[in-house]
Amino acid sequence: MDKIIEQDCLEYIKKINLKPLYGKTILVTGANGLIGTYLIYMLHLANITEGAEINIIGISKSAPCDALQDIFSGRNRFVSADLIKMDYNALQQRADYIVHGATYAQPGKFLRNYLDTIHLNISSTEKLLQKAKKDGARFLYLSSSEVYGEPDNDNIPTKEIYPGLCSSIGIRAIYSESKRMGETLCFTYKNLEEVDAKIARIAMTYGPGVKLDDERVMAQFMKQALNEKKIVMLDEGNKVRTFCYIADCVLMLLNILMYSTDFVYNVGGKDRISIKRLAEEVCALTGSTLSVEKQRQLTDKDIKVSPERIELDTEKICKEFGLEPFKPFKEGLTRTIVWNVLRSKGL
Repeated sequence: MDKIIEQDCLEYIKKINLKPLYGKTILVTGANGLIGTYLIYMLHLANITEGAEINIIGISKSAPCDALQDIFSGRNRFVSADLIKMDYNALQQRADYIVHGATYAQPGKFLRNYLDTIHLNISSTEKLLQKAKKDGARFLYLSSSEVYGEPDNDNIPTKEIYPGLCSSIGIRAIYSESKRMGETLCFTYKNLEEVDAKIARIAMTYGPGVKLDDERVMAQFMKQALNEKKIVMLDEGNKVRTFCYIADCVLMLLNILMYSTDFVYNVGGKDRISIKRLAEEVCALTGSTLSVEKQRQLTDKDIKVSPERIELDTEKICKEFGLEPFKPFKEGLTRTIVWNVLRSKGL
């Protein structure tokens, strides 16, 4: 078992009553992803520490990741399959809850897997909604803050009622517009097909499990700092992001899954941090230096262009479930760096 992830999950399952899940079957796609791993690990530990008898079905394209190796035996089942090509009729086991988290979220990955990204967010979503209807299951769709595009200043922090300002013909639309269509499918199946569907719009989640080969900014800064003892930024780092620790994110998702009364929820953190400050924090924790060398990193300007500021309004979810305080950013970042150091040493 992964000790750092185990510590987090043991801490956080004490913050929520999981009894509605006792004896139930939960299907999780994207099982090997950051969110999938923590979600499954919390459910597994609830079985061990609370005798919850939750049946877990994990689906991912590859075999279980290291953190999940010892979980899938007995009552739990892991399906190594491509969601786009798989025969959904083979999923004969009835599910009480379905969490659809499989996608390509990193810009580099969704560009290289552009059609698969669209199909995972749309075609696979509909097939899983059909299973939810057949099984009478509650369905939770893991959407993204990308559906909001780049809101104007009057809509930052961004509330769930904001309709979004996105282009349907840019490179980033591969991800953002297919996520929006996935949400529309959830709306359609909820209102016209009587499926108990929920949507979580997630922003900037991080923590143990974010590997150095992740193409997003935090992982790239950690990679430079740990391997070269320096971080070289490509601009002044003025863009602002709001970071949410993975265990806080999963705690919110579990509350939505079991107890939510509304349809759409923002899921995000409270720590508003510029890219420059992120680099400075990583440098401080790793004893690295920071410099700026302005240059074009990517040739496609549409990929390089990202919102200046991402900040979700999480008042609804925090008020409904009483979730604050969240893990402080410095502590979460430290745990993420330590996890990667231990992983590099095979520990």
